[in-house]
Amino acid sequence: MSAVAIPLAVDSSRNEADELAFALPEVLWDLVPAAVYACDLQGTIVRFNRRAAQLWGREPKLLDPRERYCGAYRLYRLDGSLLPHPECPMADVLLTGDIVRDQEVMIERPDGSRIIALVNIEPLRDGKEAIIGAINCFQDISERKRSEAQVAILAREAEHRAKNVLATVQATVRLSQSDTPKGLKKAIEGRIQALANVHTLFVESRWTGAQLQSLVAQELSPYRQDGETRVRSDGPNVLLEPQMAQTIAVTLHELATNAAKYGALSAAKGHVQVRWSLAADGRIILRWTEIGGPPVKPPRHQGFGTRVMQGLIQGQLKGEMRFDWRAEGLACEIVLPRQKI
Repeated sequence: MSAVAIPLAVDSSRNEADELAFALPEVLWDLVPAAVYACDLQGTIVRFNRRAAQLWGREPKLLDPRERYCGAYRLYRLDGSLLPHPECPMADVLLTGDIVRDQEVMIERPDGSRIIALVNIEPLRDGKEAIIGAINCFQDISERKRSEAQVAILAREAEHRAKNVLATVQATVRLSQSDTPKGLKKAIEGRIQALANVHTLFVESRWTGAQLQSLVAQELSPYRQDGETRVRSDGPNVLLEPQMAQTIAVTLHELATNAAKYGALSAAKGHVQVRWSLAADGRIILRWTEIGGPPVKPPRHQGFGTRVMQGLIQGQLKGEMRFDWRAEGLACEIVLPRQKI
């Protein structure tokens, strides 16, 4: 866009500021949907429209030498530093004649509120191409900037969440073993399904985490055909942050799968108790107790499922996991570190 030429009247009794002020009918200024104002060569404000006054939060006095370069109460750079009026973009244009395009500044109103404005400034020239002033067209982009900031935050959060999920999946796959390819495939499918289930809870909480009670109910729901008789759970309301919730989901899946194959849930009269509490130091203590199943003997070697659970609890969360292979049923205690949320 080339510099705007304002035709000046022949009447020599009117100075350039007067000519600049009345070059366009006032009605046209107020029809412009953006904020617009004009300054003479000395930076004195000679015209502004209603939208400019709204964004400034004030109406500067026209042709007042104390009102120079901009009608804003105060100006700031985006880094928060004060931008004196004689150093603002309008002053630069009047000094150099260079056009300003899409420059962002912060405007402070008299009531202390602030907006971010997108500024476009064009020098005004007479018939001899001499600069006689400049016109500034600006708009409030505060909402757009907030949206951009929110998108950036969400993008970083999505990246963080994706890395956490992939790390848990990677650890689960790496720790999974089986005597047959079919068994390995089934084991991995079950563990990844547990992760998929907990992500449903994340959506419901807008990714703040998952309630421990909901996790227990979700993972043990296949074993509640007879109401609460086979699975009993009890504990205070505890919101687990996403990474911890994912790990507990897989751990509960492993414990339930083992109980269904070899433990209390493999017997008609067997049942499982899941209880949790909060320690004084903020740690979470979860106890899994099996009762009424086949007689239990300590394993001769560590099973694949145990490796997965310990790898996640101790490796990823830096928590503790202890097994008590009692004759009447397995008892497992998990101690989770204090959360950040």
